[in-house]
Amino acid sequence: MVKKEQNHINPEKIHLLQIEPIEVSISDLKEPFNNEEAIDMKIAHVSAHNLDEKGFLFGLDLILTLTDRETQNTARFRYNFHYTIDNLEDMYIIKKGGKPTFAKIFGATLAGISYSTLRGIIFEILLNSSWGSITIPVINPTNILENWIESE
Repeated sequence: MVKKEQNHINPEKIHLLQIEPIEVSISDLKEPFNNEEAIDMKIAHVSAHNLDEKGFLFGLDLILTLTDRETQNTARFRYNFHYTIDNLEDMYIIKKGGKPTFAKIFGATLAGISYSTLRGIIFEILLNSSWGSITIPVINPTNILENWIESE
């Protein structure tokens, strides 16, 4: 169970098993992107767990929108990251109702790993498109935890 004094995660106990693309959609730009254009970025997450198998899913949905163009141009990347966590039982406490509540540092760690991986995937996908070599910004992983992917 999560201990109050626990303030670190052992990365060697986190294993990324699979990166699952859920949706990738990219508007074809009539005029190539230039680095001076404004981009609006929205990001949200979803998570799920299997306590018995020490499995954890962390999903990200990232939407880029070019805001300075007459027509709305977007690129959307939704991926699920499947993990096994050797010491998953140390990352949560059971609250009333029997549901686990995971430590914020645990969620932020998985958000950071998943987001960093997704940044590389997006760079590679967009590099040879009309979007070009967009570099997605580095952000605080705890900010990702504030937005949930809405059920569709």
